[in-house]
Amino acid sequence: MTIDHLSRKAVILYGYIQGCGGGALDEWAMRDKTGLSHGTICAARKELVDAGLLTLGKDGRRTTYLLTSQDDQSADAPAEPDGLTEPAPAEAAAPVEVPPPPAVKAGLVKPVAPAAPAQVEMPRVAGTFESIDDWMGMLTVSLGGCVNVSESLVTPNEYSVWAEEYGMEDHYTVTENEYGGVDVE
Repeated sequence: MTIDHLSRKAVILYGYIQGCGGGALDEWAMRDKTGLSHGTICAARKELVDAGLLTLGKDGRRTTYLLTSQDDQSADAPAEPDGLTEPAPAEAAAPVEVPPPPAVKAGLVKPVAPAAPAQVEMPRVAGTFESIDDWMGMLTVSLGGCVNVSESLVTPNEYSVWAEEYGMEDHYTVTENEYGGVDVE
């Protein structure tokens, strides 16, 4: 697959990832430097994976980007079905191939932190609160400064809470009560 068959958004994302050399890239920086939105980055990333130019992985909770070389594809790769592609005209120039990714630099590898000797249990913040904002404030006070709260897209009223200080995640059910507050279980 060549990059001239990709959409504009995929070419922009591929150029950014290639310029960074791959690895665990921060999406905020990616959005800032490319001007692409989160949804556009997801669509472009899928297009690059489908084209065989990119492999995704995980480093903890961060997405990693590994640029793949087109020279490494085996002969076992499925060929395109006959009749679906048009032959290139004789006068057309040969497509420009994507150059292989740069060599991995030692500075891009994140050092592994030594394991903590004992895991401290994360406190659970449950009860009745005046509002969901009050509960989130109590989470920050109880669990430390860096707390990530996200509402479940699958289960109604379920929230997952990630506390960086503990390196753990917990799930809560939040329902409104008859007094205008919330009950957290």
